[in-house]
Amino acid sequence: MNKDKLKKELSGIVLGIIAFFYIGALLFYHQDDKTVLAALKWYEFFGRNAMEAALDLHNPFGIFGARLAELFIRSFLGYVSIIPGLALIHWSWSMLRHKSLKPPLISTLYATLISLDVAAMFGLTTAPFSDVMAGAVGRMLAAFLSTVIGYTGAWIFLAALGLAATVFVVRVMVENPVEKLRSARTAIANLGERIVSVARKEPRGSEPELDKPFPDRFPAPENPEGAFVEKKNGEEEPEITIREGVHEKEADLDKRKLKVKTKDRVAYRFPSVDLLQRTRGEDEYVDETLLEDSKKRLLEKLSIYKVEVVRISATVGPRVTLFELELAPDVKVSRITSLENDLAMAMAARGIRIIAPIPGKNAVGVEIPHGKPRTVWMRSVLQVEKFKNNRMALPVVLGKTIANEVYLDDLSNMPHLLIAGATGAGKSVGINVMLTSLLYACSPDRVKFVLIDPKRVELLHYQNLKNHFLVKFHGLDEQIVTDPAKAVYALRSVEKEMEMRYEQLEKAGVRNIAGLNRKHPDEALPYLVVVVDELADLMITAGRDVEEPITRLAQLARAVGIHLIVATQRPSVDIITGVIKANFPARIAFQVASKVDSRTILDGSGAEQLLGNGDMLYQPASQPKPERIQCPYISANEVEAITSFIGSQTGLKNFYHLPQPDVREKGNGFHAGGIQDKDGRDSMFEEAAHLVVMHQQGSVSLLQRRLKLGFSRAARIMDQLEVCGIVGPADGSKAREVLVDSHDALDLLLRNLD
Repeated sequence: MNKDKLKKELSGIVLGIIAFFYIGALLFYHQDDKTVLAALKWYEFFGRNAMEAALDLHNPFGIFGARLAELFIRSFLGYVSIIPGLALIHWSWSMLRHKSLKPPLISTLYATLISLDVAAMFGLTTAPFSDVMAGAVGRMLAAFLSTVIGYTGAWIFLAALGLAATVFVVRVMVENPVEKLRSARTAIANLGERIVSVARKEPRGSEPELDKPFPDRFPAPENPEGAFVEKKNGEEEPEITIREGVHEKEADLDKRKLKVKTKDRVAYRFPSVDLLQRTRGEDEYVDETLLEDSKKRLLEKLSIYKVEVVRISATVGPRVTLFELELAPDVKVSRITSLENDLAMAMAARGIRIIAPIPGKNAVGVEIPHGKPRTVWMRSVLQVEKFKNNRMALPVVLGKTIANEVYLDDLSNMPHLLIAGATGAGKSVGINVMLTSLLYACSPDRVKFVLIDPKRVELLHYQNLKNHFLVKFHGLDEQIVTDPAKAVYALRSVEKEMEMRYEQLEKAGVRNIAGLNRKHPDEALPYLVVVVDELADLMITAGRDVEEPITRLAQLARAVGIHLIVATQRPSVDIITGVIKANFPARIAFQVASKVDSRTILDGSGAEQLLGNGDMLYQPASQPKPERIQCPYISANEVEAITSFIGSQTGLKNFYHLPQPDVREKGNGFHAGGIQDKDGRDSMFEEAAHLVVMHQQGSVSLLQRRLKLGFSRAARIMDQLEVCGIVGPADGSKAREVLVDSHDALDLLLRNLD
């Protein structure tokens, strides 16, 4: 037993003793005790006088009990003061049983209100016992109300207040109170019929015996044979065991070294967790009545199909409840997997998922959505000891499991991640969660981002990281790539970076980036995280030109610290090809439309039964079956606050540039070599020079449109024009300045170049 449980149980025992003493002292109040206590001083509990006085008291709880009774009965609420003592018993019981403390808190508030209400009602009466029932406070409230709203108005007000408070408490603390009353009435009626049946000594056949609490027969219209299913004599339903969830040890993420020095001696400060939305109090109360009802419906349906369950346990997660069923030895697992739709109908659930069997356990899992989903907030998964003290190279938080455990994984070990899911299922939020995890865990010296966003809006806020975490491309002004043609160029640049890093590993005589950084800490290389937010758009527009670099990076880039996160909302075989899929062992599936889509991403069904809004299945490379996780929620405002905080700091002096790829482009495709003149300039160089002089505008897009060139070739020509002094250097996203005024001056310049 852990210390927290022991403390809770000891507190419950102490509260129970206090409640027993308090209620007992009030119940044994005697008005003659006042005379005995008058001879003692208020602090006198010991000594000869106190011992003699205690012998004359009528209250068996001694001097302290008599004084307590005198105080509450005469000076407070009279005998009505016993009602708050019942709330103390509720607290004690909840602590001893390790239940939620929300119900006892509500009962305490209700007990206080109803005590004042009842005491005031007794204060309005003129009965001889009204003084000891109302107390001084009840009399005072009664006098005040009768003066303000009259005697009749006071009765109406107090009755309405008591009724309203009672109805409110019943609705809050009891699920479906009307149905509960009907069930109780039906149970009482059945019990009465059984008693009458036994008294008349009716033959067994239509009614069960009295010693059995429930009927052992029930109709089964779903049974194909139309017969009744009868339980074995003496067989009882297995009791449900509620497994306690994981209680993560909280940690203040801001109590770490937040300010660090980068390699170029610029101070960098990690973002504070105060930039994230404060987590709301999560009610972890487990409704045992609802679980018991779900268990009965589940077992009833299984028994119809003669699936015998030996043991059953339940784990309540943020959005679903996992029932672990240990089946009888003669039951085949295939029998329960075929009942997925029947169980979903019986449970009236939006969608259930069957895990047959649970890896590492002699049990079958049935995941059923529950009626009280809880939101997992980003702040709650970062403010834990597991994240604060992790030793991972690239830690990313994925969310919380069904057991409420924060799931943390290392991107460098995955080593690449493929994400799929329908629109609105949570892909973009999931990417934001992963990038935010890296921003809270890594400095700009450790990780750099290559962001490719064909949708143009999903990764917009990360533009604020341009001076710290984003790489720069040779001949490319943008740092967040949105154009498909430029995306191919960016991926080729990353591919070239991978080749150059392998050359460095070979020279240093090490096998991976970790060994290189340990051997040469002054020349440490950052990890590169390449994020592609919509692969489908790139595959449609660029096809094989995108698939080839992604496949090559996925195959080789792990050792040099380059890792891919690729997302798509179309998990079809023409987007997630076999070559891509084979090189992404770690995958995440959010809710998808069909079993076909689920099999495409996970090689199995299950993703079509997810609930959306961050509900996902994570398939790590090291496990045979996926893990169900609830992705945390982070809003666009939170992402903007974090990136703006980083962007407001002094930028790094030395940007991380990716090399220019070796390939040459023709049209929209790439091929080896290129068309160059004898001086190494492009064959379209002179035509491009006349074009920019004529328009007095030096931009890559102008060359693309007018000369029908691909992006990378147009960018190379623009660099050649800059080297020759025809256009000025790049100035962000603005067009370059044209340094030659006329065609005559251009012809003279070109002749001199020759």
